[in-house]
Amino acid sequence: MRPSQKILRLAANDLRLTLKDRAALIWMLALPLAFMWLFGQMGGGGNEDWRITLGVEDRDGGWLAEALVAELDDERLSLAHLLPSETASAGGDSTADEKTERKVRTLVIPEGFTEGVLVGDPQTLRLETEPGASAEFSVGAQMHLVRAVTRTLGRLVELGPGNSATGEPVGPEAFQALAARPDLVALKVSTVGRGRPRPSGTAQSVPGTLTMIVLMMTVIYGGVFLAKEKETGMLRRQASLPVTRGEIFLGKLVGRLMVAGAQILVLLLAGRFLFGVSWGNSPLGLFLVLGTYAFAVAGLSTLVGALVSTPDQASSLGWLLSMILAALGGCWWPSEIMPGWLRTAAHAFPTAWAMDGFHALISFGRGVDGVLLPALALVAFGVVFSLLGMRFLRYD
Repeated sequence: MRPSQKILRLAANDLRLTLKDRAALIWMLALPLAFMWLFGQMGGGGNEDWRITLGVEDRDGGWLAEALVAELDDERLSLAHLLPSETASAGGDSTADEKTERKVRTLVIPEGFTEGVLVGDPQTLRLETEPGASAEFSVGAQMHLVRAVTRTLGRLVELGPGNSATGEPVGPEAFQALAARPDLVALKVSTVGRGRPRPSGTAQSVPGTLTMIVLMMTVIYGGVFLAKEKETGMLRRQASLPVTRGEIFLGKLVGRLMVAGAQILVLLLAGRFLFGVSWGNSPLGLFLVLGTYAFAVAGLSTLVGALVSTPDQASSLGWLLSMILAALGGCWWPSEIMPGWLRTAAHAFPTAWAMDGFHALISFGRGVDGVLLPALALVAFGVVFSLLGMRFLRYD
């Protein structure tokens, strides 16, 4: 039997033992899915295109009021046209796909608005906001309203006082013709360099949970099984077979790599199809991050198993390491909210590099160039952990 076949046979046995454990399947699959959903909701939901909900109560009905509402019609606003008799009811801001109208804030256009503006009488628009409505969304609605009012008044000023011979004010035809004219001045906005928005919602929770759970379960179960093999003498019996100790160690390492890979595949698909997370536009970049992270975690798992003497020690050490590395690595919250010195220090752990790679792909739209450094760092972690595990593992 060739060395590669021996290694794969040892690795497949470790994978089989892990999959036979029902508790392991719950921890590896059901729990992370719950975490992804829970933390995604706490972080602000997923990647949906949120719009500002604004009800419009037009008590005037004149053409200028209609022009003002048309100016408000924007893809970033979800307008709900209300009858004057309707009373706004409380509710939360809705997504673009949500069908139920929620009047969390209402623009009230007073009676006589059109006639009053055209003859120069001051008019007051009211923006009524329900208690509990999002303050940020309400400020956004005010900004849209100010922009619409400014454009409307600007067109009226440009048209002038109307027909000076008859004394008639400007009419809707002239106003609409001016509104249809191409803008005289256009503002072109572009970014310099690369922005770094703070990841939130499922864009943070899904890769964060994947990173944490793959680390936790691979280290714990890998360490526990290796400690059991030492405790029961199984490792000593394997060393008496016609295989080298290097082949045995590589079999353990590849087995942990298979366990991590199985978890990654399931959580990757769950993130895409259950939570709608886009993993970026670079399949190769994603493969580099996932593959190198699985290697780093597999190496750490063998190191933990080599250092401990009992399964209980392996379980305790695995939990402790996973919690510390997940917190510092940005799995629970975006690393952008951490102090600069702590964010830098966190890169002494593989979780920080993995999250850097995920966010480069998911949140910042990068490709292979954005994940090369994290991938190289993760390979280095895997090599160091594996060499240390090989050095400290005792077969007798």
